[in-house]
Parts: sequence; C-alpha cells; structure tokens
Amino acid sequence: MKIICAGYSKTGTKSIAKALRHLGFNVFDWEEQMFDFRDHWFDVFQNGAKPDVKRVYQNADVCIDMPGCFFYEEILEVFPDCKVLLSVREEDSWIESLVRQLDSVYALRTKTSTTLSPTSRKMNYVLDSFLNAAIGSFNTKSTFVMRKHYRIHNHRVKSIVPPDKLLVYNVKEGWKPLCDFLECEVPTVAFPRENVKAEITKAIPMTRYGLQMKREVQRGLFAIGSLLVIILVAILAIFLNH
Repeated sequence: MKIICAGYSKTGTKSIAKALRHLGFNVFDWEEQMFDFRDHWFDVFQNGAKPDVKRVYQNADVCIDMPGCFFYEEILEVFPDCKVLLSVREEDSWIESLVRQLDSVYALRTKTSTTLSPTSRKMNYVLDSFLNAAIGSFNTKSTFVMRKHYRIHNHRVKSIVPPDKLLVYNVKEGWKPLCDFLECEVPTVAFPRENVKAEITKAIPMTRYGLQMKREVQRGLFAIGSLLVIILVAILAIFLNH
C-alpha cells in the first residue's frame, strides 16, 4: 500500500481513482474492496470482527472509497509508510451529490430481484452498514446527520495524520498538487471527470458484482420455474389418475 484515500464518496473519488490509475497505481475501488472481500466485511459489520486490512489491501497500491475511507486509521497502522489523500468538497455540493447517488443506487436495488441473489443480499447489508457507520444513516433524508459525520470525519483525518503525509485535496485543483504530493510527473492529458450526476449507477449491472447478481437471479428463477413444473406435473398426474 502506498496511498490511502480517506475522502468520502462524492468528493471526486471516481475521478481520483482514474487519475491514479493513469499514473500507474494499482487502485482498489469499492468493487475490489467490497465485492472481492464481501464475506470479510459482512463479518466485520455483522459479527464484530476486526478488519484484516493486511489481507484485503496487500496487493493494492491505493484504496479509495468504501469501506477503506472509513478504516483509514487501521490501514495506516498496518501500512505506516502510506501517504493519505483527503479529498474534500464544499458541503452543500457534497450532500446534494451524495443524496442523488444513494437515491439512484436504491432505485436500482428496488428494480432488481435481489432476494434471489445471496451475493446481492450480502452486499446490500455491507453497504447499508457502512453508511450507518460512516455517515450515520442510509436514509437519504437524514442530511443533518450526514453533514455532521462528514465534518467529524474530515476533522479527525486532519487531526491524526502527520502533516507531511497528508494532502487535503479538491479535484478542481487538477493534476499539479496531486502529482507534487506523490512525486509524479504531471500528465499532459486533462484531469478525469467521472461519475457526474451519479452516472456510474448505470454501469453497476455490468460490473463483476452486477454480473454475479444476474447469474444468481437467473439460477434462482430457473429453480423456481423447475419446481413449479414439477408441482404442475404432479397435480396433472393425480388429476388424470382419478
């Protein structure tokens, strides 16, 4: 591990993730963290297990977004040479973008037969538990609580991370402060601008998580269909024998 991105979702994390990949870093975003280690995070949130951050992040250069942004202290303890990037955003803009993102995710959830997907049920539990822990609620109307948690989190990061290891960063600043902090050459391409107005939600069905959920739902529907056929045949046989 080289970089811990401690900034919360909707502070430009998708743009930063793409920028860091462009700079050659192996980035663990939400899918690499949550989908690949969903059983572990379920155990953390459901059963009180301590996060095994050494196992989760041993092959990563960077962790960004959830759940690593919440467990930045534990990660820094195990990987003490890491630099910490705290992405920030004006609070009103942040809460508006966060609510839009969560509303789109929950709308997608209601359209999908998640009850037939064990993976989806577990991922939904981890997501809701993370939101409760990080921003106080997964109810998108609870904006006062979310704002308070956002301020507390940012203040704590700035309080405990040594100044020489910390960059407080807004994506509007572009490449230079990021590259200066990481001692990288500034690219000539424009700084990425990703996930505008929650557009990333549309891509979830095509992620590894989305495809796994689709396969499990299809298997579930096939099993239900097969059972109904068996029951229908049995009823028909009974009817014909009488």
